[in-house]
Amino acid sequence: MSNAIGTLIRFSRLAAEASTGDGILPLLADAAIRDVGAHGAVIVEVTEDGLLRVAAARAVPDSVTAWAGEADAVSGDLGPALLRASQGAFGRAFTLPLVSTGGLFGALVLFLRGDAAPTDADLALAGGLADLAAVAVGRASEIASLAKVNAELRASRDALARTEKLRALGQMAAGVSHDLKNILNPISLHAQIIQRAVARGSLESAKTSADELRGIVHRGVETLERLRAFSRQSPEAPRARVDLNALVQEAIAIAKPRMSSRAGALCRIVEQLDQAPAVVARGDEIVAALVNLLVNAIDALPGGGTITVSSGAADGGVFVTVRDTGPGMPPEVQARVFEPFFTTKGPDGTGLGLAMVFAAMQRHAGTVSLETAPGEGAAFTLWFPS
Repeated sequence: MSNAIGTLIRFSRLAAEASTGDGILPLLADAAIRDVGAHGAVIVEVTEDGLLRVAAARAVPDSVTAWAGEADAVSGDLGPALLRASQGAFGRAFTLPLVSTGGLFGALVLFLRGDAAPTDADLALAGGLADLAAVAVGRASEIASLAKVNAELRASRDALARTEKLRALGQMAAGVSHDLKNILNPISLHAQIIQRAVARGSLESAKTSADELRGIVHRGVETLERLRAFSRQSPEAPRARVDLNALVQEAIAIAKPRMSSRAGALCRIVEQLDQAPAVVARGDEIVAALVNLLVNAIDALPGGGTITVSSGAADGGVFVTVRDTGPGMPPEVQARVFEPFFTTKGPDGTGLGLAMVFAAMQRHAGTVSLETAPGEGAAFTLWFPS
């Protein structure tokens, strides 16, 4: 009995180290020969289409390893069918189903030559090995299923992130086009001034206008570069220690064109940034979260108002707060703002922006909180552990 227990313990350790059914089943076939005393062993598994195939085999003819059949054969006809496939190499076969948590994964088939018969202890040991293998295969199958589901969830998250990025890019592009128009309009004027200065030989005046023209072009390129950088951000970028205030200023530069591209009174952004420790973060992802908050604040102020962006150290970490003087939110809206696809903007909103902010803060082991009330504006605070 002690030898059997030792065999079961040794096999359970080996099975635990194998991460897939393909790694576990050959171990069971080896144990059937070495520890149970079978002259041959076959492990058949149930495939996704409901058929049986040989997954592992030891000391059996090729005609046995090539065998395939219906899953119903496990209930009684499997042993005889494999004996026939052995073409007289063995005299007897014993079938032990591999069952775990109500699922049939396959069967262990023990072969003996001639009239040899296993002892009750051998069959008990083989049954214990089969049960352990079934549990291990079931666990490996569950892990594989979870990995597949996790991959699908990641793909869905990435698709949602792309959708939200496209929406934000559309808004930013509208603002950038407005800013570029204001930036580039003076080019024609300066070109005319340069032409007239050259015509009258006033090279100094032409040089001054050329310098101003160069500055205008430089500002236009900077505006386009901000939009391009925002469009290329990746949530999988490596983490690094970043200055949160620098990210705030980058987000403000990206979001500002949104103010000039919409109808209605203009609003202003006030910065109240205190020195705070650097945080470990994906800079592009945090910029995207801040842009979402700023754009929402701008959209909440169609009649104009003030957006205050503050930062500092608090509660053992670093925070950024985006506060607007808009209409605020009733409790029923506040309770749902971080839900995916919940939006108060009608067809103009995707309901993904704040959900993506929430997910980004979770990935950074931080939090996002909201303070609001009807008529009292809204304040979103991002908190990062330092």
